[in-house]
Amino acid sequence: MLLASGLATGGYWLWQRLPAFQLSKVDVLEQVEVRGTFNAVTEEQIKEILLPYLHAGFFSADIRAMRFALLEHPWVIRASINRRWPKGVVVEVSEAQPLAVWGRDRLLVASGALLPRPVQMQVGNLPELAGDEELVGQIMSQYQALASLLTTRDMEVKRLSFDDLSGWHLELVSGIELKLGHDALLERVNRFLSLSRGLLAPYLQKVAGVDTRYGNAVAVQWKSEQE
Repeated sequence: MLLASGLATGGYWLWQRLPAFQLSKVDVLEQVEVRGTFNAVTEEQIKEILLPYLHAGFFSADIRAMRFALLEHPWVIRASINRRWPKGVVVEVSEAQPLAVWGRDRLLVASGALLPRPVQMQVGNLPELAGDEELVGQIMSQYQALASLLTTRDMEVKRLSFDDLSGWHLELVSGIELKLGHDALLERVNRFLSLSRGLLAPYLQKVAGVDTRYGNAVAVQWKSEQE
C-alpha cells in the first residue's frame, strides 16, 4: 500500500511539472459550451472568436485574453469563461439591449451607443429615432421621457425625430403625427393627451396630425375621406 501510494504521489508530482507545451498536446480544448440569449450575436461567432485560443490547451489557455476578445465585439457587454475538465470551457455572454432603430443599418442601445445592426437580428416593434448623430444623447433622453408618458394603447412612440428647422416631430403607433417645436416637449405632449381624453376623444380615429407649436392652442389636421 505504501508503494502504491508513493507511485500515485510521484505520478501527480510529474504531472504538475510537465512543461506547458506538453500539457497542451494532451489537453487541447475540444468542447465549447456557449450560454446566453442570442439576438445580435450568434453562437458560431462566439466560437470563431475563441478558436485561436483553444489550441493552447486546458491548463495553458489564456482565459483573460479570451474574455477580452469577446468584449471587443460591439454587441457583447459581459462575458465570463470557466474551464470544464477535461477538455472544455463554458462561456456565458450577455448582449447589449437595443432601444430603438436608428437609420437603416444601426440600432441605439441603452448605453447611448449606435451599433451596427446584425443581419439576423429581429427588432420587433422597436421605435425609430432620427436626427443629427451629434444629438443622439438628447434624442435618446427625450424618447425615454416620452416612453414613460405615452403608455396607453396606440399612444406609444413609433418615431421621434429632431431637426433644427422644425424641431421635434413625433409619430404615434396610432398613426397620429405631432409637431412639437423646439422646447417644452413634455408640456406640449401633455396638452395633446388632455385633448385626446376630452374634446378630441370621439374623433381620434379621424385625426391625422396635431400641431402643438402654439401658445395655448393646437391645430388639428384631419384625415382625408379616402383614408
